[in-house]
Amino acid sequence: MRLALALLTLPLLHAQDARLNTLLKDILIFDAHIDTPRYFLDEGYKLDEPHSYYELDLPRLRQGHAGAVLFGIYAQPQDFQPFEWLPRSLEVLDALHQEVQRNAAQIEFAYSAGDIARIRNSGKIAALASLEGGHLFAGSQRVLRNFYRLGIRYVTLAHFRNSAYADSMTDERKHGGLSPHGRDLIREMNRMGMMVDVSHISDEAVLDAVRTSASPVIASHSSVKAIAPIPRNMPDEIIRAVASKGGVICINFHAGYLNEAAYNVYIGNRPKRDAEIKAAGKNWEQVRRIQRRYFDLMPPVNVKELLRHIDHVAKLAGPDHVALGSDFDGISGMVPRGMEDVSKYPVLVKGLMDMGYNDAGIRKIMGTNLVRVMRENERRAAQ
Repeated sequence: MRLALALLTLPLLHAQDARLNTLLKDILIFDAHIDTPRYFLDEGYKLDEPHSYYELDLPRLRQGHAGAVLFGIYAQPQDFQPFEWLPRSLEVLDALHQEVQRNAAQIEFAYSAGDIARIRNSGKIAALASLEGGHLFAGSQRVLRNFYRLGIRYVTLAHFRNSAYADSMTDERKHGGLSPHGRDLIREMNRMGMMVDVSHISDEAVLDAVRTSASPVIASHSSVKAIAPIPRNMPDEIIRAVASKGGVICINFHAGYLNEAAYNVYIGNRPKRDAEIKAAGKNWEQVRRIQRRYFDLMPPVNVKELLRHIDHVAKLAGPDHVALGSDFDGISGMVPRGMEDVSKYPVLVKGLMDMGYNDAGIRKIMGTNLVRVMRENERRAAQ
């Protein structure tokens, strides 16, 4: 009986393998938020070298069939003095440009949705950039316009603390949502064709941003509060609001954002962990050991929990409104089992297949939803 069942399932397994291989030949896998560039600046991390630590390099991007990456540029407001925010962000962005240029045979900077298609057709990976936090451009729209010229294609309105533009979801409420400056900022971003990112900001600020923006907004790295009720995740009504204007929720891969029990261990240990990391200074190997030790204290989170968050948004708002925003290299190695780095993206393709998604839906989730939003921001700006 067991042998007969095994023989019956073989054709189905072969068909699934063939379908997966066909998808991976030309699917656009586009991750909306990866934080590797600070390592280029601080540690001399080389993009073209294979690594056994951190989550992104070119060999693993190739292995994962990645087509485009939006790299995050940031200086956490709690870690740097205000006078450091702008120069730090410019230096990290320059390090990204330098590393992309050094590997020009494999990766190229993209400035538009059209560039992504052209670069992929040439066999290269498209690199884009974002600013994570409205504090990074010194309150100047002129500075922001220069960032746009340097390739910044979205701005997160606030980070872990409030900005002049929006309340953070992890800080005391100051503006009651967006400030008047925040609304002005969004109008200017719309004019340029720069996407508005509503990750990290309060629910009230998200609603204000959706109402203010003439173009679709994104949540570049946020997960689902209905599954993991933690401060950084989005409730269903906010997800629906983002989707109602054509936007996308890009799911964060942080194990603690996917699972409440893992979050509680992470957040409970965070003060001790951060103190040890601060004491380690620039001993990066020691920093990684500290991060790993505290990650090992968290209950394991499987990639199926990540797929559950993706599926929730797709069922709630439709498959046009969910994408990937891993936060790789920004989550201190706290990754789900089975989704350890960028080489594992095909695991998500296979997981979506197993959950019953058709090829069109998988292509949207893995990349084309994000391109659609980017293109719509460009189109409206051109008008």
